[in-house]
Amino acid sequence: MPRIVVTGLGMVSPLGGDLSSSMKALFAGERGIGPLSLFSLNGARSSLAAEAKGLEQGDIAARTDALAVQAAREALAHAGLRTNEHAVHVVVGGSTAGMFETEELLTQLGSIDLTEALEVRLRTHPLSSTVDTVVDRLGPFASARTVCCACTGGAAAIALGLSWIRTGRAERVLAGGADALCRLTYSGFGCLGVLDRDACRPFDKTRAGLNLGEGAGFLVLEREDAARARKATILGEIAGVALGGEAHHITNPEPTGKTAARVMRRALAYAGLDPKEVAYVNAHGTATPHNDAAESAAIRACFGDARPKVSSSKGQIGHTLGAAGAIEAVICVESIRTRRVPPTIGTSEADPAFDVDHVFSTEEVAAPYYALSNSFGFGGTGGSVVVGPSISSRDEAHVAAPRSLVVTGVAAVARGRLYEGATALAGLVTNVARDAQQLSAPSSEDPTAWLDAGKTRRMDRAGKLSAAIVGAALRDADRDASPCDRTDVAAISGTAFGNVDGSMRFMKRVLDKGANLASPADFPNLVPSSPVSHAAIYWGLGGPALATPDLSATAEAAAATGMELVASGVSSAAVVGSVEEVSQLAERVLAPLLGVRTLAAHSEGASGIVIETESDARARNKAPLCRVRTWSSRRGVASLAELPAPSDGARVVSEAAVDAARLLEGTGWSSVERWTTSAEAGDHVGLGGIALAAGASLVATGAAKSVLVLGEAPDRAYAFLLEPAATT
Repeated sequence: MPRIVVTGLGMVSPLGGDLSSSMKALFAGERGIGPLSLFSLNGARSSLAAEAKGLEQGDIAARTDALAVQAAREALAHAGLRTNEHAVHVVVGGSTAGMFETEELLTQLGSIDLTEALEVRLRTHPLSSTVDTVVDRLGPFASARTVCCACTGGAAAIALGLSWIRTGRAERVLAGGADALCRLTYSGFGCLGVLDRDACRPFDKTRAGLNLGEGAGFLVLEREDAARARKATILGEIAGVALGGEAHHITNPEPTGKTAARVMRRALAYAGLDPKEVAYVNAHGTATPHNDAAESAAIRACFGDARPKVSSSKGQIGHTLGAAGAIEAVICVESIRTRRVPPTIGTSEADPAFDVDHVFSTEEVAAPYYALSNSFGFGGTGGSVVVGPSISSRDEAHVAAPRSLVVTGVAAVARGRLYEGATALAGLVTNVARDAQQLSAPSSEDPTAWLDAGKTRRMDRAGKLSAAIVGAALRDADRDASPCDRTDVAAISGTAFGNVDGSMRFMKRVLDKGANLASPADFPNLVPSSPVSHAAIYWGLGGPALATPDLSATAEAAAATGMELVASGVSSAAVVGSVEEVSQLAERVLAPLLGVRTLAAHSEGASGIVIETESDARARNKAPLCRVRTWSSRRGVASLAELPAPSDGARVVSEAAVDAARLLEGTGWSSVERWTTSAEAGDHVGLGGIALAAGASLVATGAAKSVLVLGEAPDRAYAFLLEPAATT
């Protein structure tokens, strides 16, 4: 398979509004850290931040979205790509979206009248707002995805984009990350005690914390033959990626750095490189005491005597959260292209305990080299991206074909009940109209009650639901077989709107009492990927923990993401699905504004589906529930015309609100019998995950020969074709 190359770069940072100005200032050793002017915050621990320079927001409602559009537009122009002439896919990592615009407004809902201007601001609240704005301003795009794993989001977006190209799902991907400063994250990091009152000092003996920053970075990734066919200039290569989880603590890093070292080694193995071939590591380097110590230990463990040059860009641009991995990957491409290693700025005396080769002023490098970019985030998910030169003679034999995927476990929480296994889940879909169904009484039992209370005491409701559903799905996957190896299992979960009520309560306390009284126990639970990270920690999962917000198709986005990461070898298995809490704010205010269906009686719900390779399932003597023949994720699609023809005994499964007739128009599936989630499945925007789990169960129980599961949200659609697995 050809290399995956970089043909376009874009950046907005605290050093400049474009790639050229940002990189010029970076190599010159300039700092973008200064007094916070974007907002005021009583009782804040610090008064410094790294605010973006040169942002031209125009009529874009959210600052994060504007950062993304500006950097993404530059990357596409740099690559010479027009999205209406070439099929381009887009994936964005982040953690804030329109929080800056909505954090005060959330505390006022119910006591003010919503004007049109306020409604525009509220529409930016879901994390998927950023990619939606990129699609709206720069599209069309063939597909679009949002990923969140806190500070690793940008790196995860690159990993997913590489997976799409590697498995033949795309030729070109615009991948990046964007996050803006906001009061919630500023007060949250402050209450955790990790903000430095002075300009930060990565790896310094006296380091005392980080400075928050903002920005966006985007890369155009292309299959090399496609890039050369259109005579694109090749800037570099994404040679390898890795994502992994510590399963240690929701905010604190694992102190020995063993997981970070494992992630780095996997990225190098993915690239087919020896540690001695890497000349430069762009470290996560946040300047917090624990993070810098753990990462330094990991670098030593990974590279041993190889001793690459190490620097952190955060002394110049601050910690840009979900944008960091993408911005720093852009920096690595430019570093290799210009053969200059950027410095760590702000450090006066390197901590002697670290024993790595720091770079404190820009260094020239004579020969082409490889670089490694590290990101490590809340919840313990880390990511490493290997960047290479534009010309390479390295062996490509390590690149594998897409792997055959199967479903081996299913579970759901519906109307207070925990359902586990194919027989139970098959009953959550029906070919009878929902209004004709007889409902049983909701269960008064708590579906999370079986969890260890000591391990869940710091979790919010979404975290407990996530731990319960992931555990139940894994238990089903382990039934009548050797246990699934947890060391490389990913946990990927959707949430349409995030923790709206928790964010409202947190911000109300901050605004009423001051940032110094913000709750350090509550803040970690406000990160969109927090629930699934809690589940990964609870069950000791060593793969990445990701959230995939996509409005009412969020469970489908999680399923597609998990399948893509497993198919490409980034993870060996994944538990996918969604968790939805009851939220009057989300249901009565956000859902109608965003065109998401208004529910009659909102209920909490969750789904979990275990995806692994067919060969791994067979190796542990697990009989798969079904095989995933194919899946599709599309933007702006009128119908799914590319679907394979249905077989005899096929069924179409979806939640009742999906417009299946429109999606299947002109296909052989338009006349196939349709089943929908039953009233027993509850009513929430994550029903697509229950539909997918139930569809797999229909195949497993023999109730259907094959099942096409459909999901949709405004301007987007998903499809999953499930068939019986081969018998041995």
